Amino acid sequence: MSAVRRLLSRQLVRAGVVTYLFSGLTLIANLVTGIVVARGLGPQGRGVTIALSTVAQLAGFVFAGGAAQSLSYFIARRPEDGPRLLTTWTLMLVPLAALAIAITELLLPTIFSTDGDQAIEIGRWFMFIIVIVIGLELNYGLLLGTNDYVAYNLLRLAPMMLAAVTLICLWALGELTVKSTLIGTNAAYLLVLTIGIARAVRRIGIGPVDVQLGLHSLWFGVRGQGSTVASNVTARLDVAMLPAYVTAGQVGLYSVATNISLIVYQLSNTFAGLVIPAAASDTERSRVKVIGSLWGSMAVAAVIAILLALFARPLLGLVYGDRFRDAAEPLLLLLPGAVLFAGSAILGAGVYAAGRPFTATVAQVIGMVVTVAGLVVFLSTGGITAAALVSTGSYATVFLAMLIAYQRVTDTPWRAFLPSPRQVRAVFG
Repeated sequence: MSAVRRLLSRQLVRAGVVTYLFSGLTLIANLVTGIVVARGLGPQGRGVTIALSTVAQLAGFVFAGGAAQSLSYFIARRPEDGPRLLTTWTLMLVPLAALAIAITELLLPTIFSTDGDQAIEIGRWFMFIIVIVIGLELNYGLLLGTNDYVAYNLLRLAPMMLAAVTLICLWALGELTVKSTLIGTNAAYLLVLTIGIARAVRRIGIGPVDVQLGLHSLWFGVRGQGSTVASNVTARLDVAMLPAYVTAGQVGLYSVATNISLIVYQLSNTFAGLVIPAAASDTERSRVKVIGSLWGSMAVAAVIAILLALFARPLLGLVYGDRFRDAAEPLLLLLPGAVLFAGSAILGAGVYAAGRPFTATVAQVIGMVVTVAGLVVFLSTGGITAAALVSTGSYATVFLAMLIAYQRVTDTPWRAFLPSPRQVRAVFG
């Protein structure tokens, strides 16, 4: 048995292979969607679409209360609490979703102060999809807590596939607009969310409301929610802030660069969701699972980043059209940080699994501070180039902070973080 086979349990290895396969398919579907939107709406239309989606997603993550991480942790450790957690969390998230929608509606004029009339008009009704974002976080936690990895991966793949097919049809019919794009995409997510919740209810069951358990798990989630919020702010705030400083066309170019660069992060972030319950339910092997996952994921991320860097400009022109070739410059600046950001996702999962969600939050907040400060200082003069440099710097900061946090929380010797290349290839080679 190889060294990495000792690091990772067989269940986690199989789940990881399945997750990377589904994540790859999801990214392909996302790429198809991005191509259709870019070619059908152009840089300005894509900029408005992405900016609105980003704002709604950020608001949903902020007010989800750490549902995905908290539920996957508590249900993995005590499956018998699942029915009560499902009912209690569903009720707790209703007022949180309403508050998220109200606050986001009030902030729309400030967020879209440049080229914002269309965005504000559409955003007034579109912000209600925050309910879907929060519902998905709930569903992810329920499925991961029960080790239902196939359903979890299908839940992430299916809406992207449906959205891609829907947008292709709208484009072919000449009906592709910002409004139809947003409606078609989120209708797909709503359909899949309904199916996913039904599956979770069948597997877990519905129990009585347990206020004490709910508040206890919510506090765990809130302490760790800062990690999710900060990581999403670090990854997405640049796109959310750009409309106030540059034209929608520039936002469209930059959104292509960020979407492509974050492919390397999204793969690891999806896998990190599996690491939390796997490590939490097996404390004796938690450390080796996390470290093996860390270097295996970073090896994959590095390979993808190198390939993207080598063929950035021709690929952008071929896939998105000649108008998007200029996205190559910010893409090259983003890729090094994206590889490190991928590693931070696995380390963060390890900190969560150790029962220290607030520590993971602190590490992410450090990176978020770098992001916010850098964007405020440099965005007005540096535009999308400054945004890319600030993002890469914040990604690297998060990785270093999370590495130190995990080492201290688990008292792991530094030498344990140095597997050989042969070990990495043994897992994902």
